[in-house]
Amino acid sequence: MRTHPLRLLCAALAVASTTTALHAQPAFPARPVTIVVPYSAGGVTDYFARQLGSKLSRMWGQPVVVDNRAGGGTIIGTQLVGKAPADGHTLLFTSYGFTANQVLRKSLPYAKTSFRPVALLGSSHNVLLVTNRLKGKPLEAIIADAKATPGSLKLASSGLASSPHIGAEFFARKTGITFTHVPYKGQGPSMSDLIAGVADGMFDGMSSYAQVKAGRVAAVAIAAAQRHPAAPEIPTFRELGVDLVTGTWFGMLAPAATPDAIVDKINADIRLALQDEELMAQITRTGLSVSASSPEAFGRFLGQEADKLQALVDQGVQIHLD
Repeated sequence: MRTHPLRLLCAALAVASTTTALHAQPAFPARPVTIVVPYSAGGVTDYFARQLGSKLSRMWGQPVVVDNRAGGGTIIGTQLVGKAPADGHTLLFTSYGFTANQVLRKSLPYAKTSFRPVALLGSSHNVLLVTNRLKGKPLEAIIADAKATPGSLKLASSGLASSPHIGAEFFARKTGITFTHVPYKGQGPSMSDLIAGVADGMFDGMSSYAQVKAGRVAAVAIAAAQRHPAAPEIPTFRELGVDLVTGTWFGMLAPAATPDAIVDKINADIRLALQDEELMAQITRTGLSVSASSPEAFGRFLGQEADKLQALVDQGVQIHLD
């Protein structure tokens, strides 16, 4: 059977076109990659980014630099990435503050459309921790006391509109209590005052479970659908009669115009990196639940998180960031 010369010519042109397109797409990464973390060094978000960045650096054969750009309630670092070249060499590793700012601030120096999701990487459900003075006190009794004397329950947080603060606000709405919010500049100072008994309690992630094991604070309940495997003795709020599921998340974003091919490659390489048992052990020992999503799933998740926070605001909760 003879092949028509025209078909041979069309096939050759198609191959040539595909080859040209492949060569036109620059290799990624072509130089060092910067992962901007809009939080101070030493926290859980920073630790997660550094562990993942180290693995990606080995996979890519290029340095991966974690750049901590704290300040402005994560705005400084986030804005930096939003204005960066859209070539995948500058990425944002962020968490709850990304959606909180969009909902709670009247204006931002960037739009949510300045970014495109790369991957949701993990989550951490909030645990209600209390000072040892309240150790062993049932949740029902804590709620009853807070109702009897509105504002008497002092709940600390790592900052205004942080995940621990929002967790406390959700808790208040679910139980009908009024509490006094005591914001700090970071998780370290808030935990120190909780240990000292200056604050009565605080919502925080499982990264603080070490303080519970050391006997410095006590855990009342976890705001998750089920108990955490590393702390099976901590009941869920739902088990104790309060329908509360809340916490923080961790994810990677890129400038909005970053090509699909580069986003897909970064996502695929992150998924591959998280198959490394040593890396997973390093991250999960902080109490995080780790699982990489698709860019599309992360985009839907961000929308859902923003909707939940907006619903809280619509219910009358006053949180002013501007």
